[in-house]
Amino acid sequence: MENQLKSILCAVDFSALSDHVVAYAADLQHDGTELTLLYVEPEERNSDSLLKKHLHAFSRYSDILASRGGSALFTVRYGDPATGILSYAEKHHADLLVLGSHGSMAYTRLLMGSTAETVMRKATCAVVIYKSPVSDSGAKARIESITQVS
Repeated sequence: MENQLKSILCAVDFSALSDHVVAYAADLQHDGTELTLLYVEPEERNSDSLLKKHLHAFSRYSDILASRGGSALFTVRYGDPATGILSYAEKHHADLLVLGSHGSMAYTRLLMGSTAETVMRKATCAVVIYKSPVSDSGAKARIESITQVS
Protein backbone atom coordinates (compact mmCIF):
# COMPACT_ATOMS: atom_id res chain seq x y z
CA MET A 1 0.00 0.00 0.00
CA GLU A 2 1.41 3.30 -1.03
CA ASN A 3 -0.24 5.29 1.74
CA GLN A 4 1.11 4.77 5.22
CA LEU A 5 -1.31 2.85 7.41
CA LYS A 6 -2.29 4.78 10.52
CA SER A 7 -4.63 2.23 12.06
CA ILE A 8 -4.85 -1.56 11.66
CA LEU A 9 -7.67 -3.51 13.28
CA CYS A 10 -6.92 -7.21 13.70
CA ALA A 11 -9.87 -9.38 14.71
CA VAL A 12 -8.96 -12.47 16.74
CA ASP A 13 -10.88 -15.45 18.07
CA PHE A 14 -8.07 -16.94 20.21
CA SER A 15 -7.70 -19.92 17.84
CA ALA A 16 -4.34 -21.14 16.51
CA LEU A 17 -5.12 -19.29 13.26
CA SER A 18 -5.27 -16.02 15.20
CA ASP A 19 -1.58 -16.45 16.08
CA HIS A 20 -0.78 -16.29 12.34
CA VAL A 21 -3.19 -13.40 11.78
CA VAL A 22 -1.61 -11.37 14.60
CA ALA A 23 1.88 -12.06 13.23
CA TYR A 24 0.79 -10.91 9.78
CA ALA A 25 -0.80 -7.72 11.15
CA ALA A 26 2.28 -7.01 13.27
CA ASP A 27 4.47 -7.32 10.17
CA LEU A 28 2.38 -4.57 8.54
CA GLN A 29 2.84 -2.27 11.50
CA HIS A 30 5.42 0.50 11.25
CA ASP A 31 6.31 3.50 13.40
CA GLY A 32 3.17 5.51 13.92
CA THR A 33 0.75 2.70 13.02
CA GLU A 34 -1.69 1.80 15.76
CA LEU A 35 -2.50 -1.90 15.88
CA THR A 36 -5.62 -2.99 17.75
CA LEU A 37 -6.42 -6.63 18.48
CA LEU A 38 -10.17 -7.04 18.83
CA TYR A 39 -12.10 -9.99 20.19
CA VAL A 40 -15.88 -9.93 19.99
CA GLU A 41 -17.56 -12.24 22.51
CA PRO A 42 -20.78 -13.50 20.91
CA GLU A 43 -22.61 -13.76 24.24
CA GLU A 44 -23.72 -10.76 26.26
CA ARG A 45 -22.09 -11.96 29.49
CA ASN A 46 -19.96 -9.03 30.50
CA SER A 47 -18.49 -10.31 33.76
CA ASP A 48 -15.18 -9.80 35.53
CA SER A 49 -14.25 -13.48 35.25
CA LEU A 50 -14.95 -13.51 31.51
CA LEU A 51 -12.92 -10.32 31.02
CA LYS A 52 -10.00 -11.85 32.95
CA LYS A 53 -10.22 -14.93 30.73
CA HIS A 54 -10.04 -12.73 27.63
CA LEU A 55 -7.11 -10.69 28.96
CA HIS A 56 -5.25 -13.93 29.71
CA ALA A 57 -5.97 -15.14 26.17
CA PHE A 58 -4.65 -11.84 24.76
CA SER A 59 -1.39 -12.27 26.68
CA ARG A 60 -0.34 -15.07 24.32
CA TYR A 61 0.01 -12.48 21.55
CA SER A 62 2.61 -10.48 23.49
CA ASP A 63 5.50 -12.73 22.41
CA ILE A 64 4.38 -12.58 18.77
CA LEU A 65 4.22 -8.79 18.87
CA ALA A 66 7.54 -8.44 20.73
CA SER A 67 9.35 -10.70 18.25
CA ARG A 68 8.29 -8.34 15.47
CA GLY A 69 8.97 -5.13 17.37
CA GLY A 70 5.27 -4.34 17.51
CA SER A 71 2.75 -3.37 20.12
CA ALA A 72 -1.02 -3.41 20.23
CA LEU A 73 -4.09 -2.28 22.07
CA PHE A 74 -6.28 -5.16 23.28
CA THR A 75 -10.03 -4.69 23.07
CA VAL A 76 -13.06 -6.84 23.91
CA ARG A 77 -16.58 -6.15 22.69
CA TYR A 78 -19.79 -8.14 23.18
CA GLY A 79 -22.39 -9.07 20.58
CA ASP A 80 -22.42 -10.30 17.00
CA PRO A 81 -18.78 -10.67 15.82
CA ALA A 82 -19.26 -9.22 12.32
CA THR A 83 -21.27 -6.27 13.61
CA GLY A 84 -18.76 -5.64 16.40
CA ILE A 85 -15.78 -5.70 14.04
CA LEU A 86 -17.42 -3.40 11.51
CA SER A 87 -18.65 -0.98 14.17
CA TYR A 88 -15.26 -0.77 15.86
CA ALA A 89 -13.46 -0.28 12.53
CA GLU A 90 -15.76 2.55 11.52
CA LYS A 91 -15.80 4.27 14.90
CA HIS A 92 -12.00 4.18 15.17
CA HIS A 93 -11.31 4.96 11.50
CA ALA A 94 -9.34 1.79 10.74
CA ASP A 95 -7.35 1.94 7.51
CA LEU A 96 -7.09 -1.85 7.31
CA LEU A 97 -9.00 -4.77 8.78
CA VAL A 98 -7.20 -8.12 9.14
CA LEU A 99 -9.04 -11.29 10.09
CA GLY A 100 -8.69 -15.01 9.64
CA SER A 101 -10.83 -17.55 7.86
CA HIS A 102 -11.12 -21.16 8.95
CA GLY A 103 -13.27 -22.34 6.04
CA SER A 104 -12.27 -24.69 3.24
CA MET A 105 -15.43 -25.26 1.16
CA ALA A 106 -16.11 -23.91 -2.33
CA TYR A 107 -18.94 -21.52 -1.53
CA THR A 108 -17.98 -18.03 -0.38
CA ARG A 109 -19.77 -18.21 2.95
CA LEU A 110 -18.35 -21.63 3.70
CA LEU A 111 -14.93 -20.69 2.35
CA MET A 112 -14.53 -17.66 4.52
CA GLY A 113 -17.10 -18.17 7.23
CA SER A 114 -20.06 -15.93 7.74
CA THR A 115 -18.16 -13.38 9.86
CA ALA A 116 -15.33 -12.93 7.35
CA GLU A 117 -17.75 -12.83 4.43
CA THR A 118 -19.95 -10.20 6.10
CA VAL A 119 -16.98 -8.06 7.10
CA MET A 120 -15.51 -8.24 3.60
CA ARG A 121 -18.80 -7.18 2.00
CA LYS A 122 -19.67 -4.34 4.38
CA ALA A 123 -16.35 -2.83 5.47
CA THR A 124 -15.60 0.75 4.47
CA CYS A 125 -11.84 0.17 4.55
CA ALA A 126 -9.42 -2.33 3.05
CA VAL A 127 -9.84 -5.92 4.29
CA VAL A 128 -7.32 -8.77 4.39
CA ILE A 129 -8.74 -12.25 4.86
CA TYR A 130 -5.95 -14.55 6.04
CA LYS A 131 -6.80 -18.12 5.11
CA SER A 132 -6.16 -20.98 7.49
CA PRO A 133 -3.10 -23.04 6.56
CA VAL A 134 -3.79 -26.50 5.18
CA SER A 135 -2.58 -28.58 8.12
CA ASP A 136 -2.09 -31.93 6.38
CA SER A 137 0.07 -30.54 3.57
CA GLY A 138 2.13 -28.21 5.74
CA ALA A 139 1.36 -25.34 3.38
CA LYS A 140 2.01 -21.88 4.74
CA ALA A 141 -0.94 -19.63 5.37
CA ARG A 142 -1.58 -17.20 2.56
CA ILE A 143 -3.77 -14.24 1.94
CA GLU A 144 -6.96 -15.54 0.33
CA SER A 145 -8.50 -12.24 -0.47
CA ILE A 146 -7.55 -8.59 -0.31
CA THR A 147 -10.45 -6.32 -0.93
CA GLN A 148 -10.64 -2.54 -1.07
CA VAL A 149 -14.18 -1.38 -0.48
CA SER A 150 -14.93 2.20 -1.41
